[in-house]
Amino acid sequence: MKEKLQQFGKAMLVPISLIALSGLFLGLGGALTTELTMTSLGVNWDWYSTSFLFDFFSVIKGLGSVIIGNLGPLYAVGCAFSLSRKEKGWAAFSALICYFAMLNTMQILLNAQGMAANNTSVDALTASGLTAIEASKIAGLYTTNLGFFCYNSGVFGGIVVGCLVAWITSKFYNTKLPTALSFFAGTRTVPIISLVSGGVLGILFFYIWPTIGGFFTNIAGFVSESGLVGTFVYRFIDECLVPFGMHPILSTPMRWTELGGVAMVDGVRVVGNSAIQLAQLASPEPGKLLVRAFMGGAGIINFALYPGEALAMYHCAKKENKKKVAGLLIPTIVSTTCFGVTEPILFTFLFTAPWLYFCVHAPLAALGEVACEFFKISIFQGNIKDWIPCFLRPEKIYILPYLWLMPIFFIAAYVLFRFFILKFNVPTPGREDDVDEEDIHLISKDEYNQKIAEKKAQDSINLEGNADNGDSEDIQLAKGIVQALGGKSNILDVDNCISRLRIVVKNGSLVAPDDVFKKQLKALGVVHMGEKAIQIIYGPAVAGVAADVHDVLGI
Repeated sequence: MKEKLQQFGKAMLVPISLIALSGLFLGLGGALTTELTMTSLGVNWDWYSTSFLFDFFSVIKGLGSVIIGNLGPLYAVGCAFSLSRKEKGWAAFSALICYFAMLNTMQILLNAQGMAANNTSVDALTASGLTAIEASKIAGLYTTNLGFFCYNSGVFGGIVVGCLVAWITSKFYNTKLPTALSFFAGTRTVPIISLVSGGVLGILFFYIWPTIGGFFTNIAGFVSESGLVGTFVYRFIDECLVPFGMHPILSTPMRWTELGGVAMVDGVRVVGNSAIQLAQLASPEPGKLLVRAFMGGAGIINFALYPGEALAMYHCAKKENKKKVAGLLIPTIVSTTCFGVTEPILFTFLFTAPWLYFCVHAPLAALGEVACEFFKISIFQGNIKDWIPCFLRPEKIYILPYLWLMPIFFIAAYVLFRFFILKFNVPTPGREDDVDEEDIHLISKDEYNQKIAEKKAQDSINLEGNADNGDSEDIQLAKGIVQALGGKSNILDVDNCISRLRIVVKNGSLVAPDDVFKKQLKALGVVHMGEKAIQIIYGPAVAGVAADVHDVLGI
């Protein structure tokens, strides 16, 4: 079960890299094509609005809109590609076919009922006698997606299609047919079955989506009405899921579906807190970004909690080790504040004292989110990279309360962590007994894994031996990772998210101890998701590591 959850969580992250870039494009393009922003910078609007620069940034804004406006098909293709262990290309191709078939089937059935885009809009429904609220709820069920008038299944529809096609691919990619039909055998069977399955999905969505859409509306209402208590619970659960890499399962629906809220931006109905904020950021209309987007707390986490916790670990290190510890912790804080990559600092104490994370850090993070909502902070995400577009639209954001909230939470995190580290003698970096300077690592391992480490103490990954073959250092590392995972024959699936290699193996007992990955293979940490699923943390460099491992495996 944990292996499947790991795979699903990984699949949710596939479009995230594009979404992050699209947010930057939307922010930059929206800012630099808005009259208010440009005139405030002293630019003559009459000249600028007819210049090449205006056209250029309009294109940039449009490129961002392409991603945000097509999350459904992106998740369909991304999930199918990520979840399929065989014939990933055919899976992605078939997912698009299945998605088209589903949308077209819904359009045919809706048109047969006399429904179309021109008579299901808010204006058309209010003209028929419905109240504005009733009209908005009904109109929100429909959309025009890739040219098809259909129910607004959004990301959920894409995820359903992606998961279904991944299953179809795994079951039918090697189908054998009689000689007369052999042209349609093998991988060609997958898109054929996907086409038919898309039609079936379209029929199912036609009958069940009004109920599902109403359910989402009610859930969104509950989240909206639960106030600060709901905010605390959401952030606490989200933080607790981060170490296991499963937080996208919770955050994705909030960010891109009705569960995260619904808003009209420039006359367009937008769903999901992230989508709403990005649309508002790109809009030329005045007004602040959505406050209840569960974003402000990320700034508290990245700029206050983790730096405070890092400073506490530094001050608790032995005097002779402080220089080395500072050299290890400072890059992790730079990674956290600049790019929002938190695993390196998180795993410095997660395994040695998990209660510090779940009982101290996570509640503080939840309180930080509550405080940000209470003081109406409005900003997108919580790191410098994602804040750049926001700073170009200063009239859209409100971050003044950060001036007192960040110091308060920094001090709270520092005081609590320092107290508990000293009180319970937590072996954070630089506090280990009888340790050489070379052995001070960002991540320690709890005693419960010591037996396994001792059992396999003789295991060794010979990276130097690979150099004799003329391999580059990166390929040597990749070969070492494959060897530590039990060899090519033991590896079922290798993929990556933003900071971790995510691996599924046949036999978990063949995998080397965690210390091998950390001391010999440059890993920042290792997380075991059951017996067969493993996550190896490499931070921002993980994409390159994953590509090298794929090359070694020949996939």
